[in-house]
Amino acid sequence: MAEMTRPRLITALTLCILPLTACGPETAQQASEQTTTPTTATASPTELTVGQGTFPDPDNVDRSDVEATAETAALIIHSWDTATDCTQTAAAIRAKPLMSEEWANNQIEPERNGNQAAWLEPAEHQAYSSPSLVPAVGDVSRDVAKDKAIRAYDLTWQWISRDGHQIEATGQRQVVIYLEKHNGQWDVVGHQSQDMGNTE
Repeated sequence: MAEMTRPRLITALTLCILPLTACGPETAQQASEQTTTPTTATASPTELTVGQGTFPDPDNVDRSDVEATAETAALIIHSWDTATDCTQTAAAIRAKPLMSEEWANNQIEPERNGNQAAWLEPAEHQAYSSPSLVPAVGDVSRDVAKDKAIRAYDLTWQWISRDGHQIEATGQRQVVIYLEKHNGQWDVVGHQSQDMGNTE
């Protein structure tokens, strides 16, 4: 009788163990595949090139040219990629090579994006901004001294999606860049921007 119950006991134990092994690595892998499957349609941020390679490169700027330095800084500061950037400040951080050491150290990302609502639709389509600028009308832009200058621009941008979706939203700001010349090259020592009717 004992010999007859032993196979049954082994069978019963096997049936009890099977559900336990179902939560092992194989099921964990399946669960992982299920959770990662929806994101395989779009590239992860680490696989993406910021701005699809369209953003200005601060290392290619003629720093002896105040206009080139100011314009490039203004464009980079407003070159955002919703697929890789958590906040607007991420763009300013990319402009740090154009800044004085002191001003570069002030570029710290906040915990939240101050313009999160405006980024909702662009973020759905992994969009990045495409800014353009013209000199601002008025007397804000001026050479303060031989080694100090201020440049102001009217800047607009549109969003370019990675999936071909047409994003209607655009943006417009006036941006002011403050510069000083050190050792023959211009450094951005401050910047500020203002939305239409709202100060950033």
